[in-house]
Amino acid sequence: MRLTAALLAVMLFGGSATGFCAQFRNGHKSETEIAGMTTEQRVEEYSREYARHGLTDSDYGILIERYLYQDGLKTVTYLAVIIDGYDPTHRDGTSKERAARAYAGTTFLPQMDANVVRLRASEEGRKAIEAMRALLERMRTAYFDSGENYDQRNTYEILADGVKEVEGINYCDESIRSTLKLRYKISLSDKELSDFTNYLILQDPYYPSWSEREEYKDMTQRNEAGNPIWYVVMKKPERFYNAYLQYKGKNFSHSLLGDAPSHQK
Repeated sequence: MRLTAALLAVMLFGGSATGFCAQFRNGHKSETEIAGMTTEQRVEEYSREYARHGLTDSDYGILIERYLYQDGLKTVTYLAVIIDGYDPTHRDGTSKERAARAYAGTTFLPQMDANVVRLRASEEGRKAIEAMRALLERMRTAYFDSGENYDQRNTYEILADGVKEVEGINYCDESIRSTLKLRYKISLSDKELSDFTNYLILQDPYYPSWSEREEYKDMTQRNEAGNPIWYVVMKKPERFYNAYLQYKGKNFSHSLLGDAPSHQK
């Protein structure tokens, strides 16, 4: 899995944004202006910022993300529309901007999935996943996966990773696995983690927001270089542990195929 510095910061610390000036430089809007926008306007501002600067961990980007997280599935709906609007097989004067806007959506949706709500648990989320899949297929048609252009191959691989995460095990689930292992001596295989994830989605698709995360240095394990191994774990593990005990008590085994009920936070 590819984990950017920006996503790791959001996962660990919840994307808090403090100490912002009343007005930003370079055309940035104030937090008051961001707060007063509609969801669609915030998505547009996020997309424009991505088109201008690419994926960054700037305070301004984190600020907008925080409000997009609060907008929840409304954000997901607008991002799906933007992703659907880009076809890399059709080149015109606006293709570069459309590409940047689409990539903003495809990188943000896995963050939403890992930090706020599992996308595949709702109709809005499933439509967004389908938009990501469809773009991946259009990129294959345009030879992003096999061409000589490194940036195109890298973009294709990042999107492929993102689709895999939203459809299966994501960063939140890996943190849950590490938490259960390090705090409670419970080891989960990929199959067991997938089944537990499906159970959590059915119970509460907003489980990624139950706890913020933090880094944990395991002094009992070493990598090939002899250094301690770092993990990302839940700051508040009890709710996940209790959910696991309930899951084991029910001997849960279910493959989530998009039939989970849609919940609102």
